[in-house]
Amino acid sequence: MMKAKILIISILFVFVGYLANAQSHNEQVTVEGTYRPQIKRSERLVKSPEKPDNEFNIPNYKADTKEFSYGYNMEVETMSAMTYKAEYGVESKNNFLKAGIGTGMSPIFLFRHYSDLTKDMSLGVGVKHYSSWIGVKDYKKSSFMNNAFNVMTVNKFRGGQLRSFVDYKYDMYHLRAYDRKNSNGRNIHSVNLGAKWLSNGSSYRNLYTEFGGDYRATWIMGATSEHHINADAHLAYSDNWFGGKNIDDLQTGAADVELSYNNVFQSHLLVAVNPYLTLNGDFYHIHAGLRLDLKTGDKMGLYPDIWGSVFVLDNILEFYAKLGGRSKINTFADIVAENPFVTTSFTNFSEFGYEKTKLDFQGGIRTKLTEDIDAHVGVRYRNIKNSVFYVPDLDYYASYSDDTTVYHLQAFDVVFRDYGEVNILADVRWKAMYKLNLAGELSINKYTKEKPWYKPEYTMTVRADYQFDETWKFNASMTVMGKRWALDLDGEAVKLKPAFDFQVGADYQLQEDLVAFAEIHNLFHQKYQLFYNYPSLGCEVFAGIKYRF
Repeated sequence: MMKAKILIISILFVFVGYLANAQSHNEQVTVEGTYRPQIKRSERLVKSPEKPDNEFNIPNYKADTKEFSYGYNMEVETMSAMTYKAEYGVESKNNFLKAGIGTGMSPIFLFRHYSDLTKDMSLGVGVKHYSSWIGVKDYKKSSFMNNAFNVMTVNKFRGGQLRSFVDYKYDMYHLRAYDRKNSNGRNIHSVNLGAKWLSNGSSYRNLYTEFGGDYRATWIMGATSEHHINADAHLAYSDNWFGGKNIDDLQTGAADVELSYNNVFQSHLLVAVNPYLTLNGDFYHIHAGLRLDLKTGDKMGLYPDIWGSVFVLDNILEFYAKLGGRSKINTFADIVAENPFVTTSFTNFSEFGYEKTKLDFQGGIRTKLTEDIDAHVGVRYRNIKNSVFYVPDLDYYASYSDDTTVYHLQAFDVVFRDYGEVNILADVRWKAMYKLNLAGELSINKYTKEKPWYKPEYTMTVRADYQFDETWKFNASMTVMGKRWALDLDGEAVKLKPAFDFQVGADYQLQEDLVAFAEIHNLFHQKYQLFYNYPSLGCEVFAGIKYRF
């Protein structure tokens, strides 16, 4: 295994060295701490838009909606039993490298490259690696490894863009053994490939179309394998049918069609049709539709798709409400992504089926208190049928081709239960001063099911970064999960203590685009359990470099 890991790291560095010198680079800088409209391409109000240079350089069209999302350039990589998260603060430019090593001999490697190969074709490549090369006490002599590789292209034509991608993930974990000191590994693979066509132009007095599809295969070596196919289409047409002729008074008739096919030991097919009408004005946005789900082996589902917003005080306050519902296929890929310690042959597999959100209501207030503060308070209620819950599988055994021993392993089975959930939600983003960004999210959760396994009473995240001077930058993040219930190996309900994970980090500017970093994960060495009897890895220190090019 050691030789394999060394080979993987060597290949990554050679590959990165080649791409770092390839073609022209796109260096679009991320805007920090500002409202940014998030809309579908079909609702951009330009009759003859320019052809985008590439996926990340789309002209700033005038938007017909006032939905906003906001983001700050902050890093948070916490609350993970076995995986290294790096979704924040790594792409102020699209070409990025982060490489380092932790005190547990744990290398981390993150790479993102995007360039224009020709005038009409762009290429993006991403690589991710994280692993432990020495034994981790809490997991006996275990080790683990997470790898991800992505290639995507954007091809531009007179009528639109074709975006194609291939994603590959390879994760290796160890299951704890009941009867031996050594735990035994499993290898989880996933390949996802697909393409999407997006028309140029907009839906304004013109039929706008998007068509896409992808295929995903997920498998554990020598055990369960899953094949999943998705296809979708979006059609839209916008005009000033009634109301004023102002470009802001727009109505859009649209329809989304989705097809999802899944096969593990049995097949499931879900076809969803969602026609809707949107109305936009200076102080409101209304979306009215109906979603029809057609499912093999199950009843047809019919759900409202209604939501709206009202903007007051010169758009400083937004009051919103949503009412919806939907069905989705419970997939093996989603299960092993959430809990990699599940069994590979489910005893309840005949019930796998569909998860149905019969009712989903949301309401709340979003506000831009000042130019530097965005805030949101809301409530959500969901009634969910046939959702996945995890219970111990006491009769799981495995053997391996290079080992004659049959191991009795600690793993989880899945069962399916109905429950209701109420969430009180709050979040805030504050650019406290020119050099300081703060953000926080809170969710207080109440469930209709008594002792819902692994569902937390609350979750809270706080993040901050501070630019001390031209060379030093500091960041910190804290994640807390409240009380959760689980079943122990005797089938008794046990209360898992709250999970607390605190991380700090620092960056030192060596050159304009080269930074040395240090991070401490799980600073207080809290041995929380995301899943029963699988504790966190504890405190670990990382150091390395970040390079933007």
